Amino acid sequence: MSAADTSQSDRTAPVLDWLATELSADADLELAALVRHLEELGRPEISRNQFHRCLDLLHVRSLAISALFRDRFASATLPLTVNLHRAASRLVSALGKIAAGYEEVLAEVRHRLARTVRRNPEAIGAKALEILGEQLTIAHLAGNSAPFEFWLRAHSFFRASRLDGSADPAAGQAAEGAIRAYKYILAFAAAQPEGLTGAEINWLSEYLASNAKSIIIRSAPPGDENFGWLWIDPDQDAPPVAISRRDPPGVDGLVYFTAEELARRTTALIEQLEGEGEAPAGLPDSLGRAETATLLRRVREYWTSPPHREHPRRRNQYAVSVCCGLEQIWRMLREPASITQSRYASEWMVVNESPTGYAIMQVTGTASALTPGIAIALRRSKDEPWTLCVVRWIRSETPEQIELGLQVIANTAKPVTVGFRGGDKPRPMRPALVIPPIAALGRQQAILAPAGTYSARRFMLVSDIHRLYIAQGRLLSLDMQTPAVELFQYEIDPYPL
Repeated sequence: MSAADTSQSDRTAPVLDWLATELSADADLELAALVRHLEELGRPEISRNQFHRCLDLLHVRSLAISALFRDRFASATLPLTVNLHRAASRLVSALGKIAAGYEEVLAEVRHRLARTVRRNPEAIGAKALEILGEQLTIAHLAGNSAPFEFWLRAHSFFRASRLDGSADPAAGQAAEGAIRAYKYILAFAAAQPEGLTGAEINWLSEYLASNAKSIIIRSAPPGDENFGWLWIDPDQDAPPVAISRRDPPGVDGLVYFTAEELARRTTALIEQLEGEGEAPAGLPDSLGRAETATLLRRVREYWTSPPHREHPRRRNQYAVSVCCGLEQIWRMLREPASITQSRYASEWMVVNESPTGYAIMQVTGTASALTPGIAIALRRSKDEPWTLCVVRWIRSETPEQIELGLQVIANTAKPVTVGFRGGDKPRPMRPALVIPPIAALGRQQAILAPAGTYSARRFMLVSDIHRLYIAQGRLLSLDMQTPAVELFQYEIDPYPL
């Protein structure tokens, strides 16, 4: 070994010594060490070759550190606290630096005639795509979207990992690993994780790690039977787009994929969860059996029938008062109008709108305990009624700024209490909102209630706003389930038991 090599080895010794130690249970300490060593490896006196030799060890360590943080992010509500947001940002950045290191290695390998088992495009692509999959997962756990140039990197590694007639079995295994990691990224993005809670994202990630391989990828358009197919342009830094939402452009090189087979497997798991037999293995600790089935039904819908926007969004900018959470809305509607604003509502700004939804951004106050699927009520002035919505997605680039995507449920609501009959144990009455029928949509009267309220066909409804009113209702259909609320149509039972 030359003197120059010895000097370079000495400079990377602290990094290698740290990588040789066992992982500590202190996630913050481990992340600080990872960030510090990546900064040291980026210094000009460290040769890129030395950095590249550390990459595989950094790959393993960074994934282990990320696993330490996952439960912390998953159990938090948005926006994250300053400390958690800073940790998420540093972790996403660190994973991005490791992916950038693999880009450098890939460029180096392309200019070499001889390739080793570890230094071939297939193996590099597999490791890099695994890192990118973790980076995307952590970003969404923190309420963010994919980092800048994420999709360009993912497509580049996927294309580089395709075998070019190689008969090397090791290269074949590496290429299979790269395809599996790329399919994970596509399936995760198609599940619209911005509309899932942290606990749901965390478990869905584990589920897809084993099942995303059933996604079908092709380079040719699917033809007339394109329902459920998505397309992606490898030359654009953009996520997949459903064909039902927007037709693919007339350019070469597009990638098409469908998750229909994944949806079929998911259906089998849902049937197990909803049956009376023993619960399947691998269920999340943070989600019950019914909650897991609800999650899988929602993502299955995204995979088989990706939503499409029926009305264009118009950019706008005006202030609205917002009340967050079903229980808060219920209390607010029972209070005199004179104290509603100061006690329950905060000020937000509408940034775009359509007949069926809004995107709003917080202006005053400090938002807390926000999760996808909760109920939101908003109005522009005190003279207008409250519009009832459900949060479809949340974005929080910083702890001080949060943006919500809302789906309109109704333009008015009446607070009641409901209690379902049946079951071994008596169930308490729960606050709920009665929504008037919408003839244009063919919807009868409906009730928005907390998640888990529905348990039988019949229920009791009590209203005591102006006068006491008690009735027995009969459920007609369950139209929506989120982690926070459920919406069902009903009718007053003319023959109460």
